[in-house]
Amino acid sequence: MKLEEVRAKIDAIDPQLRKLIMERLDCSRQVAEIKFANGETTIYRADREKAILERLGQGVPADRVTEYLAAVKKIMETSRMYQYGLLYDWDPTLFDPLAEGIDITPGGYRVRVRMTLPDQPNAMSSILSMIGDYGFNMQYLEVLSFNFDQKTVTFELTIFGDLSKTPMKKLMFQLSKESQDFRIVANDRERKGAVKS
Repeated sequence: MKLEEVRAKIDAIDPQLRKLIMERLDCSRQVAEIKFANGETTIYRADREKAILERLGQGVPADRVTEYLAAVKKIMETSRMYQYGLLYDWDPTLFDPLAEGIDITPGGYRVRVRMTLPDQPNAMSSILSMIGDYGFNMQYLEVLSFNFDQKTVTFELTIFGDLSKTPMKKLMFQLSKESQDFRIVANDRERKGAVKS
């Protein structure tokens, strides 16, 4: 096949993928509706996602199973982002306990958070991807400690953004549900040491 023919084939496949992803997001919305009606706010279940990935990876050729599963993981991450966003839209007070003692009046420019994650592949990359998916940049990451017995790592992240804005609140809500010991450390309002150009 010529390059143009291969590209035409890809162009024909992409709308089919879009249709299936939209159908999957419709199902994700239904899951969120059921959980919300039952008072549940936990979307992420590592054990369930691991089982799904193992099942879906079966029969995929070895030379592309890693790439295929990476795409599936991204679809699952997107589904969780959508569901957590819906839960927040339906009940914005879900964010309130996270900001207890933190000034969230408009005008903040940087949010510092602390959290613990399993010390395993993809744990950190999914968090960093999530921050970007919400439209934010990360300024700084510091590993604070390793717990070798529990196989966890605790770190502090600094994210550029205003904690009073809805996308940042949704991000904080999702981070709190997908990590352990989550805490908003500060909502910085002054740009100390900023270089003016």
